[in-house]
Amino acid sequence: MPILDADIKQQVADALAAVEKELELIVYKASSLLVPGQEAPGLQDETLELLREVAETSDKLTVLERSLAGDKEAEALGINLAPTTLLREAGSERNNIRFIGLPSGYEFQTLIEAILMLGTGTSPLSETSQQYLASLDSPVKIQSFVTPTCPYCPRAVLMSFQLAFHNENIVAEGIEANEFPTLSQQYRISGVPDTIITGEEGSERVLGAQPERVFVEATLKATGLAIPA
Repeated sequence: MPILDADIKQQVADALAAVEKELELIVYKASSLLVPGQEAPGLQDETLELLREVAETSDKLTVLERSLAGDKEAEALGINLAPTTLLREAGSERNNIRFIGLPSGYEFQTLIEAILMLGTGTSPLSETSQQYLASLDSPVKIQSFVTPTCPYCPRAVLMSFQLAFHNENIVAEGIEANEFPTLSQQYRISGVPDTIITGEEGSERVLGAQPERVFVEATLKATGLAIPA
């Protein structure tokens, strides 16, 4: 049974008409067999169906399905939760913009905006923030925990995606908190959006949909850098 009705698919097609570059949406799946000590897979089939329906609206999109088991790229990238969707330009080696779980509800907006950013090669991140990010040359992981019913969550995930878009040392993950309760409990997620930023100099936390400067400042601080006064 289709997830998107005809009206929504037309709206998506209209929105994605601006996409100029060919993109890959790589969905990593795992066995449904439960392994003690590991997070159970989330809504894998639903994620694949949703992405395939979105891809039907644009000839620039290709959905690829991969298995986590034995996948060398996934292992090298530390991808161990399913479904994880890796969004990138077709043929590129970009691997730092990811959504973990089903991008439904308000997070469907996140999916469409991320596709537009990659497909047009532009983002709304300010020139000032881009200049600050240019000084970041060590790895950072940004994990934004969200739920599909939270209207403020897309802002947090999209901000992390924008930072990753402009600096490939940053890995940005949007994580559907309800699908991965063990991970959410590990980080003591009690409300969303809640963003954990981890770098070589420690960890920072951004609660809520904060302004751009707050995310940039926390990201730099996690690596030992700071925004000039």
